[in-house]
Parts: sequence; structure tokens; C-alpha cells
Amino acid sequence: PRPRTVWLGHPEKRDQRYPRNVINNQKYNFFTFLPGVLFNQFKYFFNLYFLLLACSQFVVEMRLGALYTYWVPLGFVLAVTVIREAAEEIRCYMRDKEVNSQIYSKLTARGTVKVKSSNIQVGDLIIVEKNQRVPADMIFLRTSEKNGSCFLRTDQLDGETDWKLRLPVTCTQRLPTASDLLQIRSYVYAEEPNIDIHNFVGTFTREDSDPPVNESLSIENTLWASTVIASGTVVGVVLYTGRELRSVMNTSNPRSKIGLFDLEVNCLTKILFGALVVVSLVMVALQHFAGRWYLQIIRFLLLFSNIIPISLRVNLDMGKIVYSWVIRRDSKIPGTVVRSSTIPEQLGRISYLLTDKTGTLTQNEMVFKRLHLGTVAYGLDSMDEVQSHIFSIYTQQSQDPPAVKGLTLATKVRKTMSSRVHEAVKAIALCHNVTPVYESNGVTDQAEAERHYEDSCRVYQASSPDEVALVQWTESVGLTLVGRDQSSVQLRTPGGHILNFTILQIFPFTYESKRMGIIVR
Repeated sequence: PRPRTVWLGHPEKRDQRYPRNVINNQKYNFFTFLPGVLFNQFKYFFNLYFLLLACSQFVVEMRLGALYTYWVPLGFVLAVTVIREAAEEIRCYMRDKEVNSQIYSKLTARGTVKVKSSNIQVGDLIIVEKNQRVPADMIFLRTSEKNGSCFLRTDQLDGETDWKLRLPVTCTQRLPTASDLLQIRSYVYAEEPNIDIHNFVGTFTREDSDPPVNESLSIENTLWASTVIASGTVVGVVLYTGRELRSVMNTSNPRSKIGLFDLEVNCLTKILFGALVVVSLVMVALQHFAGRWYLQIIRFLLLFSNIIPISLRVNLDMGKIVYSWVIRRDSKIPGTVVRSSTIPEQLGRISYLLTDKTGTLTQNEMVFKRLHLGTVAYGLDSMDEVQSHIFSIYTQQSQDPPAVKGLTLATKVRKTMSSRVHEAVKAIALCHNVTPVYESNGVTDQAEAERHYEDSCRVYQASSPDEVALVQWTESVGLTLVGRDQSSVQLRTPGGHILNFTILQIFPFTYESKRMGIIVR
């Protein structure tokens, strides 16, 4: 793979061949299915032993009974395995087909056309709606959100439940309509495909402006495949497809899995086979190795072969099929998908569950419990005091004449407790990355709810539940976050007045600083 230049809306202008945008999670294809299944069965000693046993019956001197007594049980086991693997492959094929057949809107010179996910090409301009899966790795060009950003759910990509904030390319977000993307001469220069989902290097260039526009692109401008759009409608240009997707390159090739139980049975079979050989040698030694003793050893091995019962293998396979069937139809865990029917018994052997943080296993519901201000602390039982301080500050401000108010605030050296509480609450209400979003609730439509800052229609969107808890708390004590975009924040006071703050600079949270900062006017 090498770096690429992708022209917006012109997939025909490509400088190299790109793979089709097809997701394929199957272990086998039509030709490799039977050889692959048989190889995976006979690479273990347990199954190979019974195969050699059955084959030995074709030699007349070793035959101990009718051929079917050996071949029918082995054939039954193999048939069960082949049918089980075929059923899994068909289910996997249907899941892949469902993903590959999802319909998306594509921007073309003729307008918007519907296109299947599998027919999407590098350079296509794709529209992705809210709660829709991103079909390919894309650069984020436009959003319908007023704040000029969108949130992504990435749990299917990196396992994290926190939403990620993504920003569109500034040049394309400023265009009046999405169809204008086809009227400009612009391209994206991107790095070669790689497995790093947390970094991206590229540039966006618009040639037909004077002077030409160059913007550097980072991970904040990307929409990786298998993520889900959590807010608004977005438009992106496709960069990578098919096997070059970040999500596909991070997925190992599907393999035939074997459980600990099967490995233990395989090991026990080897031990029993060793015992068989010893017993056969003892029997031949008692006959003083007379005549063709080596043939006698093989005949004794065949005679004692029932020590390793083939019925054990039949019972194991049937048990696994029943386990898988019961798990799929368990009413207490609806919607469970059994992706591998070869290892369901492994679930019964789990002793320890290791997790990186509490949020992985819990609901992660954050509640603001305590506010410390130097010598004073407010707990859950005294939040009404905080509320009364906020109310007193804003009622006092609205009653004071403007000149006197400015003079008193300027000359006041020691802050009163009310103003200290007010400053703390205001800081918490401003220093975050939360965006209030308004949705229609059946009574009020979205535009009207946004215009009047309707409380019942407001939903807070953020990359972390901690931030949402802070903003919900400031709302409960009287200072409500009602609006936000890239350059401003709006707060509503208890009296219903709107305070407008201009964002001058944001210092994002990093693991080194362990905090975020914001400068507002």
C-alpha cells in the first residue's frame, strides 16, 4: 500500500487500484470448505486415530469385523461436524450480506442516488444519517449540526462506550449546500492504509480558490468504518475500502477455534493410546514374539481399540450443538448470537473476568455529590443552599442599576459566599465539551424547541458521562446550558435571561495535564 490522492466526488480519477468495499468474515469459500473442515478435524490425534483405525480395515489381514462398524460412527461424527460448520458459515455469510447490502445516499452530479455499501468506491461522497453505521473509512466534510461538529459511537471499533467528538474540514463546512462539494476542485492526500485507529496524517487542498486552500487533517477529521453517527447527518469522502479499512486490518483472520476440553480429551487419548501399545506389546511378549509378531501387535491394538470410545466424540459434538441452541434461545439473554459452536462449554469454565475499568461492566451513571469551596462543602442534602445562592446573585444583579452594579463589583475586595458559589457553578457550567441538542417530542418540533430552548426536548451530548453529570447538576441549581457551537456558549439564568459567552480558546483534556481549560469572554 502507498499514499493516495482522492478527488472529491470523482472516483474515476484514481492513481491505483482499490479493493471493493466488501466485508467478509467467513473462514472458508466454496472450494476450501470441505478440505479445510477435514484438515481441522484430522490435525488432532483423537480424530486421526479413528481415521487410521477405519482405514486399517481395508487390509484383509487386519480386518476384525464388518467395515461399517468402523466407518459408520466415523462418518456420523464427520457429517455432524460438516453440517455444523456449514450452518455457521451460512449464518456468517448472511450477516456479511446484511452489512454489505445496507443502502446509503451518494452525492453525484445528477443529485442524490441510493447505493449499496458493497458498491461504494474511493472518492465517493457519502451521506450518513444519525444512528447509521459508517460504511467505509472517510474524511468528515460537512455536518447538519449547527455547532459544526458531530459525535461518534466507537464501541464496535475500540470497545469504548464514550462518544468521540469529530470536526469537519473547515473549508467544506463553510459551503452553502452539500451539492457545492461537487462544484469545487479539491482533493485529499492521505497516508497509506495502516492499522492505527488513533492517528491519521493527511491534507485537504482546494485548487480553484485564490489563493489555493490547504488544511492539515488529523484523527479529529476522520470517520472510521464500523462506527455509528450519534448526532446529525454527515457528508464524507471515502478514503479506504474493503480489506484496507482500519477495522478490517485490526481483525485477525477467522480461524477454527478449539476449546480446553477438546485439548484435554486429545491429551487423554494420547495417554490411552500409549497404554494400548504397552498392553499389545505385553500380549505379544507372552507369545514370545512368535511368527509375524508385528502384525499381531497391530491386531491387538485393533482388538483393544474400544478403550478409546468413538461415542465420546459423538456425545461431545451433540452436546455442543445443544448448548449453542439453548444459549441462542435463552429468554434471559435475548438477541445473543453464537458465533462459534465449537467452544460453548468454555463459558462454564470461566473463573476470572479481567476488565480495564468499572465503566466496562457497569452502567456508568454519574451523579454530582459534593462541592468543596475552600472551607465550605455542600453535599447532596445541602444543594438547595447552592440553589438559593445562585438565585440571590441573579435577582440582586437584575435589581441593581447598571452603574452601581459595576462599581460595587469592581470595588468589592472580599467576595461574599454567594458570589464564590456563583463563580464555582459558572465555571463548571462553562468548562466542558458538552453540546445541548434539541429533538422533537411529538408536541414541539425540533426547530421551535431549539429557538425557545425547550427544556423537555433538550438532550446533552458529550464524549464522557462525567461531563454530562456536571452540566445536569448546574441545571438543577439554576444555571442551565442551553446552546453551544464551535465559537460560543449560551447559559440561562434562573430569571430566564440568556448569557452569551464567546469561546476564545479551548485547552483539551490530556492524560499529562489531567484537566481541560477554556477561555471565554
